[in-house]
Amino acid sequence: MRKMDRPDLIPLQQSDRYAATLRLLGRRVTRHLVDDGAPVQAITRRFGPVSVSYLPRADLSGGRARVLSELPASTARLVIPEAPEVFEGGCWPILTPQHIAEINVPHSPVHDTLWANMHQKWRNRLRRALDGPLTLRESYFDLARHRTLLALEQAQRKRRGYRSYPPDFLAAWSRANPHHGLVLEAMHQDETVAFMLFLMHGPVATYVVGWTGPEGRRLHAHNRLMWEAMRSFFAKGLCRIDLGTVDTEDGAALARFKLGCGARVRTLGPTLLAPPGFRVSP
Repeated sequence: MRKMDRPDLIPLQQSDRYAATLRLLGRRVTRHLVDDGAPVQAITRRFGPVSVSYLPRADLSGGRARVLSELPASTARLVIPEAPEVFEGGCWPILTPQHIAEINVPHSPVHDTLWANMHQKWRNRLRRALDGPLTLRESYFDLARHRTLLALEQAQRKRRGYRSYPPDFLAAWSRANPHHGLVLEAMHQDETVAFMLFLMHGPVATYVVGWTGPEGRRLHAHNRLMWEAMRSFFAKGLCRIDLGTVDTEDGAALARFKLGCGARVRTLGPTLLAPPGFRVSP
């Protein structure tokens, strides 16, 4: 089984800031200590008569899998392993593995390596964006300040039919984790034509939502924003940018964008379901 390279390079869903956000929303979150790395986080919810402990993107490599045996005996377990884990006896795969895109801080020279890792078409669009009239604005995520931007993304979401982090989660994050969300805006003639929102947890920044209008697309604003995000986060000492899932069927254009900027795809484990009382074999 794959062990995480660094215990602090954990995904958003396993971070303490994610837990603080969910608790603010009234969710029950427990963190289970293990000897060889970060705690494993579980979210327990009741659906009618059934109680489910959900472990999203949990590192269950090696002996860490024993956490599944420590969960309340009355709850079913729903797990998305951070790597292709295999459990014997009573733990069933119910969905095929997801794929995620990550940008890890490269070896020096950072700027030149990031530039070289881009696909040529993506880099050409970035060149045009850099030569164009765009200006950038960077600010900590604050719901009151950025409510209008989020409304634009919500309208885009409904129009295109995709799903992302719900507005109440983003609102709770803003309250629970001030100064741990970053909004990058591309401006043209004093108007925002595109933006990206990243949530920061430890040495990782996770992209959660973004929006662009017709002028932003014409000026390749998202290429410019992603480039500035890479430069800014790695200059601040962060080690990874998590761009979320890659869906080459229903989200082909977004997948091309993520891969074009130089991100690498990594495969998670299949979604697993285990009944109440499930125990990992010793």
